[in-house]
Amino acid sequence: MTKLIFVHGWGFDASFWDGLRAELPDFDTACVDLGFFNQPEEMLDPDAVYITHSMGMAWVLETVKSCKGLIAINGFSKFCADENWANGVAPRMLSRMIRQFEKTPEKVWTDFMVNCGHAEPILRDTANEQLLLEGLQYLESCDVREKLEGFDAPFLAIAAQKDRIVPENLTRASFGEDVIWYKEGNHLLPMFETKSLAEHIQRFLDRV
Repeated sequence: MTKLIFVHGWGFDASFWDGLRAELPDFDTACVDLGFFNQPEEMLDPDAVYITHSMGMAWVLETVKSCKGLIAINGFSKFCADENWANGVAPRMLSRMIRQFEKTPEKVWTDFMVNCGHAEPILRDTANEQLLLEGLQYLESCDVREKLEGFDAPFLAIAAQKDRIVPENLTRASFGEDVIWYKEGNHLLPMFETKSLAEHIQRFLDRV
């Protein structure tokens, strides 16, 4: 049976995937934890399908040498805009987040969660502020366009048209037109659309 490994994005931990994993009970599943709230834990398995959220896709493309398949939910190939990447997020926005995070990390994290679509976010006492800061700095320079272009295993992109973190034009620039779109929903599809996501994942796995 295909193993599924889940990779969360910035500001979350492995528990982000609890609801979606519960919708896929017939699969062997595990999670990468990037260490924002817990001890970091990597999972490198060339025989697994990686299911990622947001920045998690970039982590897989830069860390995992090979895998059986890759699913990007609310993902992107390069977050910040530059002269050759017009549809990215304005770099000044992320630079401002980084400066503010160094002063008031809880406010930056909370504001981000609200923009994601989280109703009542509370930053846990176990937050690793240094790793969270490094995660923001990584987003500032993240660029996996070439790695994605060279990725030779089955791939699926899923996105929300009302995502305030990864806008529709950034998704299209990253993945072209071959995207499963949610007309509603936000940056937290894996938290709020677990049943339908599980159905999309199952159909994808049937083809892998």
